[in-house]
Amino acid sequence: MEAIESLLGPLVLLPLMFVVGLQLTPSDFRRVLQSPRAVVGGTVGQLVLLPLMTWAVVTAFGVSPILAAGAVLLAATPGAGMSNVMAAISNANVALSVTLTAIASLLAVITMPLMATLGLSFFVGDAVEVDVPIVTLFSQLVLFLAVPIGLGMIVRSRQPEAAARYTSRANRFAVVAILLLTPFSAYSNRDMLPSGSEFIVALGASLAWTAAALLIGWGMGTLLRLDRDERFTFMIEFSARNIAMTFIVALGSLGRLDLGLFAAAYSMTGFPAVILLSIVRGRRVRAAAPATPS
Repeated sequence: MEAIESLLGPLVLLPLMFVVGLQLTPSDFRRVLQSPRAVVGGTVGQLVLLPLMTWAVVTAFGVSPILAAGAVLLAATPGAGMSNVMAAISNANVALSVTLTAIASLLAVITMPLMATLGLSFFVGDAVEVDVPIVTLFSQLVLFLAVPIGLGMIVRSRQPEAAARYTSRANRFAVVAILLLTPFSAYSNRDMLPSGSEFIVALGASLAWTAAALLIGWGMGTLLRLDRDERFTFMIEFSARNIAMTFIVALGSLGRLDLGLFAAAYSMTGFPAVILLSIVRGRRVRAAAPATPS
């Protein structure tokens, strides 16, 4: 099962990121960089507000110390590449999503060790040294984001009519792919979930964490006076976490499987909720868009 999942994830993610690239042009990134408050605000908001919110949620739910430390680790993990796919299918600001994901991934070399150490020290009392798998992090950034997105943008620049014609079909493929991949991932990680009453608490806390992250993203975007597409992009970027990277750090760096338990609960509740919200929003935006003459 683990071998299948290790192959299935990249095989699904690569074409999905190519789909993201089909909907981007260099001018999209130029517009993002010309208005840096969204990039700066989104980055700072994730670094400062998400850890504070995580502390509030785990305290309110009475989450066990090791699950609470795992929640802090999840919050410190950079946004998943899937957040870019969700930005695309929800008709949000894809260029802003890609930019925020890339910056968060670069900063994770510093933020993940810091947050993991603080979380363990505060909730568990462990004084540990946390090593972020830099090679893995950057290989994900290049192979699963930069390369397929770049190829998609090249195809769009050379064959814009074909790219526009197939974009809606590609987005439908993206929806089906993530809907199939998410329950498969949750099923394969079922043995990592806590049991008994801790299981119920973890599920409730992870769902509350996601709802709070969505609200913080929307509120931060509103405070910065961003448009609705950018605000929804913030919602996705704040709430969608790289679950695989959380497990890599928990197991590979810390040798603590239990630090991934909160992320496993999140994969069954919060992450599917963000996917569903993105699909619903995309359908509403497309339904409200004026019909193009044939």
